[in-house]
Amino acid sequence: MFSNTELAQAGTRENRYAGDKWGGKYLRAPDIYWTLLEKGKDKLVRLGNIAEVRFGIKTGANKFFYLDTERIQEWGIEAEYLKPVIKSPRECKSIRVDPSQLKFKLFMCHADKAALAGTAALEYIEWGEKQGYHQRPSCRGRPRWWDLGEQPPFDWFILRFRDKRNWTPINEISSLLAGDVVFTATLHNRETLQSANAVANSTLAVFVSEIYGRVNLGDGLLTTYGPDILSFDFISPDWIHAQSGESLQRAFASMKQRPVLSIFDEINQPDRRALDAIIFDALGLTQGERDAVYEAVVNLVEARLRKAKSLKGK
Repeated sequence: MFSNTELAQAGTRENRYAGDKWGGKYLRAPDIYWTLLEKGKDKLVRLGNIAEVRFGIKTGANKFFYLDTERIQEWGIEAEYLKPVIKSPRECKSIRVDPSQLKFKLFMCHADKAALAGTAALEYIEWGEKQGYHQRPSCRGRPRWWDLGEQPPFDWFILRFRDKRNWTPINEISSLLAGDVVFTATLHNRETLQSANAVANSTLAVFVSEIYGRVNLGDGLLTTYGPDILSFDFISPDWIHAQSGESLQRAFASMKQRPVLSIFDEINQPDRRALDAIIFDALGLTQGERDAVYEAVVNLVEARLRKAKSLKGK
């Protein structure tokens, strides 16, 4: 497990520049971003201050730990050693995670071999050792190489990689696990969770992620690392919940159930516009400033897609 501090330090070690340095937000941020910071100066907080952000589970041997229905049936692995897991954000069609859409279960076993005597789980572990999985670097460092430890329940998946769809899947399944293609976030104040869910999926949140993310991968993908995520500007859930909690939740009710669309289509959806209007009203944005937010989101996404296309042509 990693604290927010450890997450930030890990990201700093792994990357050559942080979001605040050249190539980061100060070069890409349009004027409307600074207007938002000024109007929201008493209402915006860092995401890392209101939520615990963690890495997803790194298995070290995905072929062993991720099991589809066919593999589970082949081995007859006991249900107590299998947990639902998100392996890829592509499995999330809507904002609210639908467990029926998940393709894999994660092998989660914390028992030693003596306690597993006579189980299919033990047979599977022993088969894994014959394949050499226990010798892989991430596996052999564990007291029991097959034991991935515990992942606490969490509220959101925070995407590491964003394409034309940009959203924050919300998790309402206590047993659901997350792989290392995402981060997880758990809100500190449980009383404001429903309002925070809505804010996390507003166009303002999309805008912030586009500014803080890194345009450093092929195909125009936006990458967000731990330090970026911890620094995300986020409307204080406590403040917005007191101001507009019931309105936010009503606006978000249908939006969280439907499929998430390309951002170019999303920003024109009536339910999204209704949600955004509540947030824009609370921040005191003029109509021109609201239009500028939508224009900026489109421009930022189009710019990274154009960059990727131009690099492919070289």
